[in-house]
Amino acid sequence: MCPELSIILVLLIMGKKGYAVRPVVTFNPNWDKIFTTESLTMTCNVRSPIPADMSYTWYKDNNLIHTGQSFTIGHAAQHNGGNYQCKGSNTDRSDSVRLDVSSDWVILQAPLYIHEGDDVTLRCHHYPGYSGGRTIFTKDDTVIGNWGPDSVFLITNISIDRSGKYTCRKEVYGSRLESSEVSISVKESFTDPEIKMSANPIEEGDNITLTCLTKPSLFISATEVEFAFQRNGQNVQEFGSSSKYGILFAKLEDSGYYICEVRRSSNGLTKKSREINVQIEELFSHPEIVANPDFPREGNRVILTCNTSIFTLRNDIELQFVFYQNEKKVQKLNSSHQYIIPLAQLENSGNYSCEARALYKGMKKRSAVVSVVIQDYRGCQDHEC
Repeated sequence: MCPELSIILVLLIMGKKGYAVRPVVTFNPNWDKIFTTESLTMTCNVRSPIPADMSYTWYKDNNLIHTGQSFTIGHAAQHNGGNYQCKGSNTDRSDSVRLDVSSDWVILQAPLYIHEGDDVTLRCHHYPGYSGGRTIFTKDDTVIGNWGPDSVFLITNISIDRSGKYTCRKEVYGSRLESSEVSISVKESFTDPEIKMSANPIEEGDNITLTCLTKPSLFISATEVEFAFQRNGQNVQEFGSSSKYGILFAKLEDSGYYICEVRRSSNGLTKKSREINVQIEELFSHPEIVANPDFPREGNRVILTCNTSIFTLRNDIELQFVFYQNEKKVQKLNSSHQYIIPLAQLENSGNYSCEARALYKGMKKRSAVVSVVIQDYRGCQDHEC
C-alpha cells in the first residue's frame, strides 16, 4: 500500500428504507497524524454511480464545518485535530475517523485503515525545518528495526497478530533523541468463509448450488473479493466474482469433499472454508441385460431383460427402457423392461444393450453389451446344441 495515495473505498449497507450508501472518508497523504503547518486533504467517497446533483457536508466532532466533496487543511494547527465524518445527500454519515495534529519533535505515522494482507508503511517523521538522523523501531518493547538512516519501516502482508503498540526513536536537531508511538489494530479483511449447499440429500439429476459465505470488512469493496471452489483438492471453479458454484444434472462422480476459497484481489490474501461432504444418491443402478435362453437357436423365443434396481424412496419415479442391437435401436422407449424375439432368426444374432431412463429427471444409464448368437437349427440336428 502506498501511503502517499488516498485509498478509494466504498461501503454498501442496509438502511431502514432499503439500501443506503454510507460514504467512506480517505486522507491524502494517507497518514493518521500530521504536524502543525502541514497540509492534508480529506475526500468523501460514495459508491458509484454518483448522482450529478450529489452534495456533501463535513462534520468535526459532530459540528458542521464544510460543504463539498473534499475538505483541505492547508496549514494545520492543533485545533484541526479531531474526529471527522462526511455525508452525501440522501446517504448516512460515514464512520468517524480521527486526525491528530502535533507540534512535537517526532511523530510515528500510520495509514488511516489497515487490513490483514496489506503492505503497511510506518514513518518516523520529524518536524519540518529541522534535521533528522538515525531511527530505531520497536513493537511492544521489542526491536524490529535497528538504528539506521531509514525513517520508514515496511510491514509486508500484515496479519492480525501484528496488531500492537509501535514506537520509534529518532535523532533530531543534532543528537537529541525523541520518540513517538502509535497503536495499530489490524482489521479482518473478511471473515473465514463457510460453504453451504442448496439441498440435502441430493439425488442424481438434481441441480446443486454451492455458496461461499463471507462478510467483508466495512472498508473493503465488494469488487475486491474473489471466490473459487475445489473438489477433493482439485479446482472446479477458478477465482472470480461469483460466490456460487452450480452443478447441473448431478452425477455420482460429482460426489466428494468440497471447499471454497476467498481472496482479496488487491493483496492476494486468501482464506479457505472447512470442507463439506457432498454425496450424490443413486436413483437406480446401472442396468444389466440378460438373454434367455443362454444359447438360443433358430425358432426359439428369446427374451432380453433389462434388470435394474431403484434405490430412491420416492414414489414418483418411473423407469422406461430402450433396447439396441449393434447400436441400432430395436425397441423404442417404453415401460417394458423386456425385449422379446418371438421366433429367433440368424440375423437376430448380435451385440445387445439396453438403456434405462428416469423420465422426470431425464437420467439415463446404459448397460454393458451382451453377445447373442442364434444357433443354426440344421447344425443343431447334426450336433448337440
